[in-house]
Amino acid sequence: MVNEKNKRKHEIVLKAVDDYIRTAQPITSGALNVHFKDISSATLRNELNALESMGYFRQLHTSGGRVPTALAYKEYVANILDNNKLNYNKVKNVVSDYENRSVSLISTLSSLAKRLSRATNCPAVLVQHGLQNLIIENIQIIPLINKDALLLVETNAGIIDDNMSLDPNIDRATCLEASKYLSTQFKGKTIEFMIDNINSLCLKAGAQIAEFKELIDSVAQVLMAVTKTRCDISNVNPTKLLDGKTASEIDETKDVFEFLQDADKIIDAVKENTENVNYQVGGEESSLKDGMMLSAPIVINGVPIASLALVGPKRIDYANIAAALKFIVGQIDLKGDEQ
Repeated sequence: MVNEKNKRKHEIVLKAVDDYIRTAQPITSGALNVHFKDISSATLRNELNALESMGYFRQLHTSGGRVPTALAYKEYVANILDNNKLNYNKVKNVVSDYENRSVSLISTLSSLAKRLSRATNCPAVLVQHGLQNLIIENIQIIPLINKDALLLVETNAGIIDDNMSLDPNIDRATCLEASKYLSTQFKGKTIEFMIDNINSLCLKAGAQIAEFKELIDSVAQVLMAVTKTRCDISNVNPTKLLDGKTASEIDETKDVFEFLQDADKIIDAVKENTENVNYQVGGEESSLKDGMMLSAPIVINGVPIASLALVGPKRIDYANIAAALKFIVGQIDLKGDEQ
């Protein structure tokens, strides 16, 4: 909407949405006059009427004030992201989970999502969809006391780990031999390449790997499961999401909770995002009809491995929530480059 002709309308939309987010009071020309003292109330009324006809506001009652529509929220969020009006100081402590990360990349990212959810009072969603593109640096199969084993796959973005079943006849020496073989064969290759080619490799190797063929098959099965697209939801206390909301907004928030119950909808909405920070504000054509979602890809060493999203009602503190998300994914990428 922003050009010289529509600059005033754009500024009215931004101020109106900002006021509504803070106060939940319907938008009126009188309230806006505080921000636009050089514009008469009559002119502001005309501008609001025009913006309503353009789809930016809707009137609650014939003689009442207006509330923002999804179109107005979208313009407001776009302005925040474009102009970088973000408060990073409020969220810097959240990244400590990544800076002090444990051995597991997956558990570290899940912990980060939980911290982000608590910091913003919004449900956080972590959609894992790109681990198969990570480059293998080393593979270790470590026998455990209970006769299972721990699989550690060192990659260019961190370590992927999971437990795997171990035949009682497999000893530590065989695990070590299998680890060395897999590391030699697949170092510098992607996990996806390993999964796709491990069977043909085993056929060619024949007797050379006869002692640990089943062990290699188990490794492939574990990696197929670990790299499968899935989502983790870190939900906040529902009462926190409803704090300060009007009766109509509380009713709308039900849609947010319904959305969070549908993993397929979440994955479809989040995983295709390739922008730094992408936003969706609910509308008739959105899977999140009465809510909003801000999402961003998690990229480490140039490899998109997951997406992180915050979900909530339309009337939220977009600036701080966008700041939290943008800061976190930026820091993860930065830390990955430093490894």
